Amino acid sequence: MTANDHPETLFITPADALLVIDMQVDFMPGGTLGVAGADGIVPLINRLSELPFGLIAATQDWHPADHVSFDMQGGPWPEHCVAGTKGAALVPDLAQAHIGVVLRKGMRPETDSYSAFEDNARTSRTGLDDLLRGRGIKRVFVVGVALDYCVAATARDAVRAGFAAVVLTDACRSVAQPVAAVEAALVSEVIETAHAVDVLALMDRGLAPRQIARVLESFLARESYVQAIADKALEMDNSHPHPGSRTLSDALMELAVMDAGPEFELDRDAIRAIIDRIRSVR
Repeated sequence: MTANDHPETLFITPADALLVIDMQVDFMPGGTLGVAGADGIVPLINRLSELPFGLIAATQDWHPADHVSFDMQGGPWPEHCVAGTKGAALVPDLAQAHIGVVLRKGMRPETDSYSAFEDNARTSRTGLDDLLRGRGIKRVFVVGVALDYCVAATARDAVRAGFAAVVLTDACRSVAQPVAAVEAALVSEVIETAHAVDVLALMDRGLAPRQIARVLESFLARESYVQAIADKALEMDNSHPHPGSRTLSDALMELAVMDAGPEFELDRDAIRAIIDRIRSVR
């Protein structure tokens, strides 16, 4: 069963984390190990990063020049993502403002590392599981490349570590296997799959006032919370052309214009009061 069968379960809260897997230059079309269409998922991942995840983590392959996975060493892959090179960098168009941590993997020359949690030999861990538990994370959403290798391995290890896992297949690209085949394998292993566009639709349209309040409240933890809440409030008001309540629309617009100038800017307490007004709308 996929999470798309029960779309209400896709609502994002601070108990969820977004894991952005290997969105690096060498994995983009034209790179030394380019994945077809990988550049096309960057805008979708950027939109996801604006949601109220409790943590957003990105991974990078960060290989030594003599890494065992390289074909010149007898491995299956061409040289890629060598530490410190341009090809190992995160894609320039990837929005990184909300990425809380970047985990580097595959740094030991004798062992490859597909998963964001540990290497393929299961001898070295990244510490991601402890980081997630420390943030109170219960579920991870996984996106990036490649779906049939590092994304799938990360989702499997997330479940093994005790987290629920959802792979957003439209925000992934596969290097070899068809998406449907990978999806079927994941579902058989109690790993849910869903579509990022459905997550975004749920978060941006048709939310109950209490859910809108929860989304807006999550932005208070950010350093630039005024701008973030103002932008999201305006987006939500535009997404609710018939909100069913003038009170809701007025409150959203009050937040949307709060960064129009110094005389309009509200402090945290005033913002919380407006959010509480939204929460109480029936």
